[in-house]
Amino acid sequence: MILASLAAMMFMGVPAAEAMTNDTENSTIPYADVAGHWAEKQIEQLYIAGAVGQTDAFRPDDPVTLGELITLFVKAKGVEPVQSTQSSFADVPAGSWLSPYAEIAYRLGMVHGQKQGNRVYLNPNQTVQREAMVSILIRAMGQSGAVNQLKWSTTMQSLAKYEDGNDVKEDFQRPLVYALQNRLVSPYTDGTLKPQTTITRAEAATYAALHLLTSKAADQGALANGTAYREKLTVKTTAYSYPSNSSVLSYLEYPLRKGVVAVDPNVIPLGTHLYIDGYGYAVAADIGGAVKQRHVDLYLPTLSDAQRYGMKQGVNVYVLD
Repeated sequence: MILASLAAMMFMGVPAAEAMTNDTENSTIPYADVAGHWAEKQIEQLYIAGAVGQTDAFRPDDPVTLGELITLFVKAKGVEPVQSTQSSFADVPAGSWLSPYAEIAYRLGMVHGQKQGNRVYLNPNQTVQREAMVSILIRAMGQSGAVNQLKWSTTMQSLAKYEDGNDVKEDFQRPLVYALQNRLVSPYTDGTLKPQTTITRAEAATYAALHLLTSKAADQGALANGTAYREKLTVKTTAYSYPSNSSVLSYLEYPLRKGVVAVDPNVIPLGTHLYIDGYGYAVAADIGGAVKQRHVDLYLPTLSDAQRYGMKQGVNVYVLD
C-alpha cells in the first residue's frame, strides 16, 4: 500500500514524504469514500483538527472549488471567522455559509477577487488550477513577503528548466518557483509542472494538512474567539486611505482594502497575518516612509475614516503566523 501511495503522490507532483504518513489503521474519520485513499491520513488530521466537518462522503477525487479551498485553508490555519452582516463580494451572500470564511480570506490577503466596475467578485464555484492554489497556499502561510524578495531573473531561470515552464501565468510565476525551491510542491514524474491542472479535494486537503495545521505548543495565547497567536506586540497605529476607484496597489501588489496594513518589515515581516485591537484581522502587505519600528498604518475605506481614526498609542497587535 505504501509503495502504491508513493507512486500516486509522485505522479501528482506532491512531495513524496506525504505518502509515507498514510496509515489506515485506527482511522477515526467518518467518510466512507476515503478508506485506503492516498490522502486518508491527511484528511483524518484535518477532521481531528475540525478543519473538515461531519458528512457521509468527502469526495476526495472531485475538483475543489475556490470557495471550498479558502474555507479549508482558513479552518486548517485555525483562524476563527467573525460574523458580518455585509459581504465584500458581490457573488457571496452575506448570510451564506461561505461568507465568514470568504471575508477572513479577503482580510488576510489569501484571495483578492476580481474587480468589475465598483464591485468585487470571488467566483466561489470555479475550480482551482495548480498554479492558483500554490499562490493562495503561500499567502495563507503568511509567506508572500518572501516571495516578493525572489528575483525575476531567478524565477525565469528556474522555470526554463521545465518543459512547460513558459505555461505558468505571470502572476503565479514567482509563487510557484518559491514553492518549488522550498519543497512545498514538486514537479511531476515526467519533469513537468502542469500549472493549469485542476486540483482535487484530496490534494487541497494534503496541502492544508502539511503546511497550515499548526502546533499548539508554539502558540503564545489565544484571542477571545479562540484564534491562536504567536506573539503580542504593543504599537502605535495611524490610518491611511485612497479613493475606491484608485489603481494604487500595496507594496506586495495587493489591491487596497480594509485589512491591508503598512508595517516596518524589520519588526513585522511582510505577508504576516495579524489581529489588531479595534481593527480586526489584517495582513502586513504595505510599507511607508513614515512607518518605522512599532508603528502600523491601517487602511480604511475613506479619507474621512482615516482622519477620524487619527493616531493611537498602546494598541495590541497579535501576530498569527
